[in-house]
Amino acid sequence: MRKNHNKLYYGKYRHKTVFKMPGSLMFYPTTDEHLVWLKKEYADAPDMNHLASFIMANRKNVKFRMQDKKTIFYSDLDKSQHLIERFWDFWIGSETVDPKFKNLGKDTVGCTRLPHGKYQYQVYLKKDAQSLINETQKRNLWEFLERNVDDCLVTNYNIIDFLENKSPYCFGGYFYVKEEKYLTPIYMLAQQAIDKVIQFRKVKNGSNKKTTR
Repeated sequence: MRKNHNKLYYGKYRHKTVFKMPGSLMFYPTTDEHLVWLKKEYADAPDMNHLASFIMANRKNVKFRMQDKKTIFYSDLDKSQHLIERFWDFWIGSETVDPKFKNLGKDTVGCTRLPHGKYQYQVYLKKDAQSLINETQKRNLWEFLERNVDDCLVTNYNIIDFLENKSPYCFGGYFYVKEEKYLTPIYMLAQQAIDKVIQFRKVKNGSNKKTTR
């Protein structure tokens, strides 16, 4: 009889993150010994190496399944976001389930504490943002974020390097915004480059199941 992994793991891990990764079955068996061998055998494959290292470092804090071309992780929010950022090209979906979260709607995530204690929004830029906005728009967006440093937080190095002209490419990523009033000027400056905006909402009771992307 097939086990229902959602029911098994959602009681402890609120976030299910799914990736379509070719070669995922090569990770079996998922023992440290096999993963160390895999890292040596495929030393020139950075994605495979990073995934093997992540599993070894976090196997006590996450649950995972390897299927044919699909890898599923159950984890907390921080590890889910780390996986999405690192394996963006392979990410196909996420779900968040918790008995406290109820009917929050599309692109809304329930939480008991806002990110960094105060940010209500997470603004994602498209991976090809460099071809969607010009240099003036990019400069104006960066200047706006720097002027409002207490209300906008950029921690993603891909975005920082892109906006500071250290890299010609964006590669996607996100930054945080404290309040809704800051979203309007951000949209005016770079609407074409915005992929989506996630809202974080503090909740106390209810239940929610949400699929992303």
